[in-house]
Amino acid sequence: METTYDVIVVGGGVIGSALLYTLSNFTDVKSVLLLEKGWIGAGSSSSDSNSQTLHIGDIETNYSTEKIIETGTAARLILKYGKTLKGEEKERTIQPVQKMVLGVGDEEVELIEKRYDRRFIELFPHIKTMGRAEIGKVEPMVVKGRAADEKIIAAYSKDGHMVDFGRLANSFIANSSKDGIKVSIGEEVVSIKKRDYGYVVKTNKSEHCGRFVVFAAGGYSLYFAKSLGYGKDLSLLSVGGNFYYSRKVIRGKVYRVQKGSVPFAAVHADVDINRKNITRYGPTVNVVPYLEKSDYESAYKYLKAMGLDKETASSLINITEDKDIQRILESNLVYSVPELGKYFFLKEEVNKIVPTLKYGDLEFFSQGGGIRPQIIDKRKRKLVLGVVDLGGEGIEFCMAPSPGASACLKEGLRYALSATKYLDLDFNKGRYYKMFCDNEREYRILTKPSY
Repeated sequence: METTYDVIVVGGGVIGSALLYTLSNFTDVKSVLLLEKGWIGAGSSSSDSNSQTLHIGDIETNYSTEKIIETGTAARLILKYGKTLKGEEKERTIQPVQKMVLGVGDEEVELIEKRYDRRFIELFPHIKTMGRAEIGKVEPMVVKGRAADEKIIAAYSKDGHMVDFGRLANSFIANSSKDGIKVSIGEEVVSIKKRDYGYVVKTNKSEHCGRFVVFAAGGYSLYFAKSLGYGKDLSLLSVGGNFYYSRKVIRGKVYRVQKGSVPFAAVHADVDINRKNITRYGPTVNVVPYLEKSDYESAYKYLKAMGLDKETASSLINITEDKDIQRILESNLVYSVPELGKYFFLKEEVNKIVPTLKYGDLEFFSQGGGIRPQIIDKRKRKLVLGVVDLGGEGIEFCMAPSPGASACLKEGLRYALSATKYLDLDFNKGRYYKMFCDNEREYRILTKPSY
């Protein structure tokens, strides 16, 4: 017999779990079912699949001012949540770390000098621009062995944070203990159908009814959205990312300058929150025809989510004509060649961060990497930066390319507000405001639609 829930959440990553936490702690929603086909915090939320960076917009050189404000406001929710964690849980979930964006060569030095002007420093007073000598004091290996005539500059902060987003997802679940909350692991959604009283979600194990449904399942969200007629103006480009690692040579996080037309980060070097003795480098970028790493059976759903039509083809042509994207795709085709790829990745990417690193120092991080669903706006014929959501009566779909994880609690808030409004239930703004908001302006930014 079908069980009817007020809300069904599909996806146990950091956004789906953040929604469950928000519904449990700040609404009078009586019953919520979260469905996850793998395990909580898997996929893109896993610490092995992402850079573990809490993005606030200070060292992201491809963000507009509006995006900086939106991203920073959303990310600070995680820091406020982190204050509720204690002891080892806090230590293993969120840690402080120094970070910088590094400019190498005349063009990148000029870009950083122009971007980090007086107005930017007023927005982020913790940021400091520094030259070679100062960089050498905070990240010695960035300077050691570098040609004396190679220009470098950095925008540096000692107030960064790294997050194990998979562990954060599990923390959200652990703190969602209200009666009526159910989490089902190993249950994969097969289909969804509209009914007069809501939606029937069919899985590999059962059928469930939900008065309100939220898909927070990466590229699968767009696949199921299109099965119900939503998202016709969107397409999908699955981008696979892998990492290499070496012994620990970097003290914090060193990002390279991101190009304005590219909606994902350039190659960067990171300390690992769970492996203190290594430095990771990446991600590499490869376009792959499936929705999950090594899950070739998901190719069919990828093609359905992508949508093979003239608008998609036109968008792909327009995107790949961009010189920055062309350069990234061409370079990463070479990087994917065994052994030879590692050599060129080292010379073209890693050595711009750590000049002295040798071929034998670099190892492929075989258990790491994952798939990022880059969303294409077919009307604008370009890739979309950040979270994309769409939906209709009683249903929402969320896709969250980078820096989506940093906005998990913001998205949890927005979907909780949508659910309570639709179901004519209460959201306890006072309690939420007391925990997460410093002023009304922040609350307005948090509740602004993402796309």
